[in-house]
Amino acid sequence: MSTTGKWADSIRGMAGVGEVRSGLDWYAAGIGREDFSGLRFVDCDFTELRSEGSIFSGCVFRNVRFNVSSHVNSAFDNCRFEHCNFFDAGFDACRFTGSLFSDSSLKPVRVEGGNWSFVSLAGADLQRSSFSQVNFTEADFSNADLRNATLRDCRLTSISWNGARLRGADLRGSTLEGIDAAEFNVHGAVVDVAQALTVAEAHGAVIR
Repeated sequence: MSTTGKWADSIRGMAGVGEVRSGLDWYAAGIGREDFSGLRFVDCDFTELRSEGSIFSGCVFRNVRFNVSSHVNSAFDNCRFEHCNFFDAGFDACRFTGSLFSDSSLKPVRVEGGNWSFVSLAGADLQRSSFSQVNFTEADFSNADLRNATLRDCRLTSISWNGARLRGADLRGSTLEGIDAAEFNVHGAVVDVAQALTVAEAHGAVIR
């Protein structure tokens, strides 16, 4: 993808770390291998934005609408998302390593592949969201609402599960190493046999 038409002028000259871009209207824009690292986006409309190979590492997004946007192989490492909306957004093979979501609406979001390790989704509403083959190593799901969400074939190693609601969540095929039995309330979640054994062992069962 490439930046075209009226979007080009608003994107050029964005190299300054910490610069604020307020009120940008990127509705239905398409951006390619552009680097926006370190920028602050405030009150922007990214509805139906399409990105491929774009870099947003170290950015702050405040009151940004990502509704129905789609992103492929883009990087959002070490970003902060504050009061953002991700309704029906899709992320394929994207990186969110170390990013933090605060007071943002993430339901339902669709994620296929990618690295979301060390991400903070504490308190996030992820009901009916879909995650497949995502690396969530050491992610924080504390008090997150994962009811009826799908987390299939994901890496869920050393996750903070304290207070997370998992009723109806489909965890089949995902790794569950490093479970803290006191935090992980699996009641109502859908798991496979191997996962059931892992959970049982975390609760002190001896499997023979």
